[in-house]
Amino acid sequence: MYVDADFAGMWHQEHSALRDNVLSRTGYIITFCGCPIHWASKLQSEIALSTTEAEYIALSMATRELLPLRRILQEINQHSLIHLPIPDQYNITRSSKLQATIVFEDNASCIVLAHSEGSKQRTKHISIKWHHFRDQIRNGNIKIVKIDTHSNWADILTKPLGPQKFQKLRELIMHW
Repeated sequence: MYVDADFAGMWHQEHSALRDNVLSRTGYIITFCGCPIHWASKLQSEIALSTTEAEYIALSMATRELLPLRRILQEINQHSLIHLPIPDQYNITRSSKLQATIVFEDNASCIVLAHSEGSKQRTKHISIKWHHFRDQIRNGNIKIVKIDTHSNWADILTKPLGPQKFQKLRELIMHW
């Protein structure tokens, strides 16, 4: 899964009083065997106070979508409901346990916050609402990995991009 956020991306001085202009945008792409199977671009429901908070909210929103998909894929795997050949490069067998989902995140502070135990003075407000996925990290179902911002597929869903970056990300997503 690739996750990104655009912190208060629609904010402009002349429209600073409009609430929707300070909301951050979440984007995520969930893949299976290298193929995108679910993606979204949504405004966050509350105002983030920092880039780290916007990214953390995005991570939380995306994992809320990921966890039910993991359960479905586990059931499909256990009951061999799909009889399609899976390329060897993905190292998946019908009897194997579903491996940890790799979540690609480009914000280092967000990754540190996701792996921290408890909450800090400045992040208590985030902990209360958005920490639902920590057990999944501890259980090994989710592994959050740092990715270069220029290689984060979800960037295409969060903000306007120049033609070169847009084409590069489109090619990565479509495996051209």
